[in-house]
Formats: sequence, C-alpha cells, structure tokens
Amino acid sequence: MVTKRFPVIPSLILALTILTGCLTYGAFNTQAFAINYSAGTYGSCTYNTCSISLTSNGIISVNVTPSASSPTCSVTSDSVTATTDSSTGYTITMTDSDTSNLMIGPAASTIAAGSGTPASPAVLTTNTWGYRVDSISGFGAGPTAVVTNGSIPSLTFAALPLSSGTPSLIRTTSTADTGSVSTPVWYGVCVNSSLTGGSYSDSVTYTALIN
Repeated sequence: MVTKRFPVIPSLILALTILTGCLTYGAFNTQAFAINYSAGTYGSCTYNTCSISLTSNGIISVNVTPSASSPTCSVTSDSVTATTDSSTGYTITMTDSDTSNLMIGPAASTIAAGSGTPASPAVLTTNTWGYRVDSISGFGAGPTAVVTNGSIPSLTFAALPLSSGTPSLIRTTSTADTGSVSTPVWYGVCVNSSLTGGSYSDSVTYTALIN
C-alpha cells in the first residue's frame, strides 16, 4: 500500500544473473559445463579437462516497509554454490551486470550503492544498499543474519563493483573442495519514506574460475 504522504516500498528486488562459469588455462578461456560426479576421479583432472559449475538462488527479494521517522533496513542472503573436479581450487567473484550499481525503481527513482569497498566496508546509510561476505576481504567474521524492517545494521557492507571494474572476491581455494560448497552472499538495503513506493532492482553476475 502506498500513500501520498508516506510512500511505502513493499518490495525491493535484487535480480541476480548467474554466469555459469569460465575456465582459465593461461591465456585460454573456454565455457565450463557441469560434470557428473559419478564419473572420473575427483580432484585429479588434467589440463583442459577440469570443469566447474556455479549456481545461486536466482532472484531474491529484500522487502522493506520504511517509516517516516527513521531509516528501515532489511538484510537477506543468496547462496552461491560451486562444484568442480579441479585439484588446484577455484575462485568466485562478483560484479554488477552493467556499468551502474544503482537500484532502479519507478519514475526514475533510485537507491544508491553504499560508500564502502571490499577492503574498507562501511555501515549502510539512508537510501543505500550493499553486499557483504563474512570473513572475506575487510568484512570481518560476522555472523550476518536476516533482518526484516529493522534498524541500521552494525555490520559493514560494500558497494557492488561495476562490470567494468575489479570484481569482488566471494571465495577462493588452493586445493580441491569435497563436493559442492555454498557461500552466503548477504544483501542489505536501508531506506526511508522519501522514496517513491514500488519495486527497485539491480542485477549481479557471479563468475567462477579454476585456479
């Protein structure tokens, strides 16, 4: 429900786009495909035979109902899962899917990315959004938890890097993982009632590379 005096934002949606993964062998890139774990020997693939698959929850919703007096914040997570037979490990990174990390809403209304970076994340401020991955870069161990229509979280967040910028690290390993491993990526939004009510969205690309 939206009133003229106090606009309500019933749904702020992050539409997450998944790049299934790329393999890197020196300067050679090729598209990766999932493998059947009942075939072959786990952790012993050779040059040009390693494969990797990458999945997430897809579209996630960060629902916020702001008040007129103070910022209202919600935090939720996506689960990013990699599966590979590589014995040398892999790296997962993320960027915005284009050259803007604004959340775009109705009537050209936007929610800006927060001021934090992965190396120096910051607490969210009014009408901003960001992401965090516990125990990676400068985020600290957390733990991060789901928040629905709460106060500004004390944990820090970073702005999503643009597609033209340096990707942000989600997970990296130097040895084989046993089976599929999931990493939570947390998204937070803090807004007040000055925004136009409606749905706001941005798109994220995850990338997996074999080390």
